[in-house]
Amino acid sequence: MAVFLVLLAALVLVFALHVVGDEIELSIDCGLDDKYSDYMDPNTNLRYVPDGTFVDAGENHVVAAAAADQAKNGRADAIYSLRSFPSGKWNCYALPTATAATYLVRMQFLYGNYDNLSSSSVQFEIHLGSVPWDTVTVGLADTNATTKEAVFVAWAGWAPVCLVNTGRGTPFVSVVELRKLGDGLYPPVSGNQSMSMYDRRMMGTDAPVTRHSY
Repeated sequence: MAVFLVLLAALVLVFALHVVGDEIELSIDCGLDDKYSDYMDPNTNLRYVPDGTFVDAGENHVVAAAAADQAKNGRADAIYSLRSFPSGKWNCYALPTATAATYLVRMQFLYGNYDNLSSSSVQFEIHLGSVPWDTVTVGLADTNATTKEAVFVAWAGWAPVCLVNTGRGTPFVSVVELRKLGDGLYPPVSGNQSMSMYDRRMMGTDAPVTRHSY
């Protein structure tokens, strides 16, 4: 029975990965009920999967504004659902990687008063394994998602991406995305040196930023 369960988990993981050429695309809708195996987002053409395969703790929620949509349609858009972690100091997603390959990981956070506490500020840390990545600070006034990105070299067949409770509110996450990058990109990144996004700007235009599949 144990062998069967391991094989079943591996099979689910294979189908969760979207492979484009030699590149791996994994887009996780955190908080999506496992009864929805996957779906295509009509705005980005990205295929999202639920997060139950990648994490074994936490609670599913939707932001307050999306509660009615979920009740009507059965599923909220990816950014409007989330998984919160009210228990434990550390809670980690285990993302599938290939040893020594370079990856971009993106996490998005939209509070949206999902807990009906109307918190003006929720703050917690995110880590790549045991290495601090960034501090997330969000609150009721944020109408757009907060995005954090990092580039790292995988040190094993899976990468732990962790949310750490610092006593300033319950950690949560709305979306986790993983993209395998081509060889030679970001030479400063190595097995013991990652990079995190400081800022992103679109130069030479007043048009809103257009979302690329990465």
